[in-house]
Amino acid sequence: MKGFALYREMWQIPGAPSLVSGGFVARLGQGVTVIAWLLLVRETRGSYSEAALVASAISLATACAAPVAGRLADRFSASKVLPYYAVTYSMSQLALLAAVLTGQPMTLLVTLAIVSGASFPPVSPAVRATWSVLTSPASGRAPLRPTAMAAESAMFEFVFVIGPLILSTSILAAGLFAGAESAALSGPALALGGSAVCTLLGTLWISRGTAMRAARTPSAGFTRGLGPLRSRGFVVLLVSAAGVALSFGAAPVALAAYAEEQHGLSGGAVTGVLIAVWSLGSAAVGLWFGSLRLLAPLRSQYLVLLAGLGAGYALWVVAPSTWLLGVLLVFTGGVIAPALAVTANLVAELTAEAMRNEAYTWLTTTNMAIAALGAATAGFVVEHPPLPTFAAGHNGFLLCAVAVLFALAAAMFVRVPTRGAELQEVAA
Repeated sequence: MKGFALYREMWQIPGAPSLVSGGFVARLGQGVTVIAWLLLVRETRGSYSEAALVASAISLATACAAPVAGRLADRFSASKVLPYYAVTYSMSQLALLAAVLTGQPMTLLVTLAIVSGASFPPVSPAVRATWSVLTSPASGRAPLRPTAMAAESAMFEFVFVIGPLILSTSILAAGLFAGAESAALSGPALALGGSAVCTLLGTLWISRGTAMRAARTPSAGFTRGLGPLRSRGFVVLLVSAAGVALSFGAAPVALAAYAEEQHGLSGGAVTGVLIAVWSLGSAAVGLWFGSLRLLAPLRSQYLVLLAGLGAGYALWVVAPSTWLLGVLLVFTGGVIAPALAVTANLVAELTAEAMRNEAYTWLTTTNMAIAALGAATAGFVVEHPPLPTFAAGHNGFLLCAVAVLFALAAAMFVRVPTRGAELQEVAA
């Protein structure tokens, strides 16, 4: 198999088309919900702090509750657990939307935000766990696992390209039909309502698909205690992933500061373009990466990709213009989806199949929590630059580079075990 023939082989796996298409629809709202809630709550209550509180409550609740959802999916199968989460999440999102629009107290808003975040269906972990089963060595499709994980990572990147476009389109449509004055209110509300529906329909789609129903976890017993966290290699991988996640959280803040410094009042629009270019580079290269059959060990691939990501961040610091920064963003973004794909493959190698859903949700928890920390840290750094000789945005870029350097150092201690005895011991 050569080139994109690998994708054709992947597409022919029973249930694969529904898994890919439904997974994309289910996560379409993830690229729009955070910014839409910020805009909507800010417009209705006139406070950025209250808007941030609602958005943060959703994200932190998701991060805290994700491992529980993953363990339930391992125990009872994702195809049975996901629909309950999807219905609860969609209903709580719509309830929160109604509460915001009718001016309910902040206590109720935060409560609904926590319920909404805690009930977010673990679609990405479930999809990755399904792919790991469908491409297990026993299935005879093991060579397709890197392709499947690369496609999954690229698809997730496309979500964050299309999401802002959905929000912009919603605001534009609201302005045309309801007037410019109400566009700031009805636009985000329309996007949030549509996102809730997409999450519900997409999650039901994949949970009823043949791929996820066929990928039942063959477990002789229930996962107890620390579960996948008993795998030393997996814990080290999470530490490394935390460094990468911190850079992902810090980068948009640093880019926003850079754009404001360089372009003044139009900085917001420039920031959106820069982030879109970054995501497009990731998605495009991620798809190409999945067409390759690499012989290098996963650990070596991971180290090389992290080195490339760190070098890319370092080059942002010396970019002399926004145009050149945009070019660097394409190349730096091109490392992201491949790195995420290799990370997903490493999770599959470092954890037992019986606890794969939970393992991927721990990765989700790490990414969300540390990315939030990265955004907050970058906000402090750009407002109080530790290196005054550099501009505020460039200080943020340096923070990203240092975070990836930490991730690279931790990754050197990742050890991929031989399949068999060690993973069976962890699963016991």
